[in-house]
Amino acid sequence: MSPRSSARPTASRAGTASVGAPKGGTGPRPELRRGFEVLDQLLSLVKGQADARFYEDRWVTLRCANSRLYQPHAESVASLSLRVAVEGGQLGVATTTDLTSQGLKRVAEEATSLARVAPPVRGFPGFPSDPGGPTAEVPFAPRAEREDLEGLGDQLAGAFAIIEEGLGPSRISGVYNQGTSVVAVANTSGLRRGYRRSAAQASLLAEQPQKDPPVSGWSEGTHWDPEKVDLLSLAKEAVAATPRTAPRPAKPGKYRVLLMGPAVSELTGHLTWLGLGANAVEEGWSFLVKGQGKRLVAPAFELSDDPFSPHGVPAAVDYEGLPHRSRPIFRQGKAEGPAHDSITGARAERESTRNALPPEAPYGELGPLPLHLTMRAGDRSRDELVKDLKQGILVTRFWYVRSVHPGKTIITGMTRDGTYWVDKGEVQHPIRNLRFTESILRTLAGVESVGERLRGYGDERAFSAHVLAPIVSRSFTFTSATTF
Repeated sequence: MSPRSSARPTASRAGTASVGAPKGGTGPRPELRRGFEVLDQLLSLVKGQADARFYEDRWVTLRCANSRLYQPHAESVASLSLRVAVEGGQLGVATTTDLTSQGLKRVAEEATSLARVAPPVRGFPGFPSDPGGPTAEVPFAPRAEREDLEGLGDQLAGAFAIIEEGLGPSRISGVYNQGTSVVAVANTSGLRRGYRRSAAQASLLAEQPQKDPPVSGWSEGTHWDPEKVDLLSLAKEAVAATPRTAPRPAKPGKYRVLLMGPAVSELTGHLTWLGLGANAVEEGWSFLVKGQGKRLVAPAFELSDDPFSPHGVPAAVDYEGLPHRSRPIFRQGKAEGPAHDSITGARAERESTRNALPPEAPYGELGPLPLHLTMRAGDRSRDELVKDLKQGILVTRFWYVRSVHPGKTIITGMTRDGTYWVDKGEVQHPIRNLRFTESILRTLAGVESVGERLRGYGDERAFSAHVLAPIVSRSFTFTSATTF
């Protein structure tokens, strides 16, 4: 189960600073005006309660494989998601990209028809009213609006050249995404909020399959400002992660580990899906069922849900239109409560934590989740983290990760794209990849050092974007070895 893919249509609009439309304000910014006009027209067609989301996205994507750019494209999509409530608390959801009058009428009819045959939603409180106050401004990079496929292709060519110069003949693959999104939300309780965001995401994989065993190196990054996702810098990181000598065999066992940012991203991503939401708590399989309020991780590992971190992709409102706010996930080692939307919050007799996801598929069954997990930075450079490790394994990233036991946060997977043996506080040599089966919480409970450099890691359209740093943990269980 990968937390790294977004299935809703994506692409966007333009402007200078992404902001919302607070209740009682002077009206929406120009980039949001179209969205609210469409939403108001749509809601006028619904009898009873409803909420709706307008998405207007513009993205460019460049994919490469076998050292060739093979799929450059630009896309622009506007779409709607409508959720209707009928008497008895039954909810129906329908979506469309047809914004004509007929299209709006059709989606209203479809959502209403689905609601009439749906089972009642237990404890449905109605759609939230506007809580008042302004919608936060979030940073926006006008450069993200440029559909300069040729210029971005030249940058990718430059990244390829750096990898070839550093490693010799290589097989290079990766992706670069850059774009903007408008999100506007309105409901029949009078709430009308929205914002605009910019984002860039990239990953590069350098492979040398001709070597025995094959070797590879990985790098990735996500940020609201494309200037901060530099393909040339990522190419240098991929080169640095790639072994220059043949990896040596390593025995399974428990080791101290230095987990670089991509590896930490796998842990926090799976932790999100394995229990940080209210649905998982209600259904009894979240680690928070027994762990809330208890010390589960090392005090050095502080994690929050921070939609405003300047190192990631800030977001002003959730998908019910409630203004975002930051909250702790682990504070002084203790676990806080799960993420709530208005529906789960009402059932738990708690306020929404403003973590609603889009109600349409595939998110509707997941319930509320935090999408902006952010670590508190430490004070250790990479070299100092290696020294802190003393003896153990440096892991660039994990691959093919799957859940084993959600309640215990046990996952399984493999190391990949740069795994090294460290001894006496120095990197000694690359080692062959290892398979692991380990508890995320057990790993985080052993955190001793945290890196000083924060970086954003997200899915391809930055639907979620976590801000993380490398960590040293005193124990990690590797269960078997590989031949590569």
